[in-house]
Amino acid sequence: MISKTKVKNIKRIMLPIDGSVNSMKAANYGTSLAKKFNADLIAVTVIDLMSLPYGYFISAPGTHSHDKILEEKRKEAKKWLDEVQGLFLAVSTAPESIETKFRSEIIEDPFSKVEGALINYAESENVDLIVMGTRGRSGLRRMLIGSVASGVSSHARCAVMLVR
Repeated sequence: MISKTKVKNIKRIMLPIDGSVNSMKAANYGTSLAKKFNADLIAVTVIDLMSLPYGYFISAPGTHSHDKILEEKRKEAKKWLDEVQGLFLAVSTAPESIETKFRSEIIEDPFSKVEGALINYAESENVDLIVMGTRGRSGLRRMLIGSVASGVSSHARCAVMLVR
């Protein structure tokens, strides 16, 4: 476990969530670290507008089918973020807990890849640590598909903790 004496003062932790098992494992680590360091916890989900179904792009903005597709993604993201808030509240209501703050954000960035949106958000919020899940792909499959965790860990200006 991380010791307070061996790590710089962590005041703000960002926790990217995508609904996967590994992102929820990372949520457990992130909430525990927020408690340990008395840090603010920001849970974020990026809605990748480029990965939305084709119907989203051929329907006009403001139409029922267009709005329905995006609203479904937002509801799914909110459900994940609510789960993380539940984890946070379970940790922070323990008798030995210290006061920390929690907030969640849904990021919709039509111009950036998911990793770019996460890095930009972390920089704008002065995040000290990003705790995120990874699938642990390696070799050719990782090169062909890419990895959000790999992109974030390679380009973020703050520390990144990857959880498998």
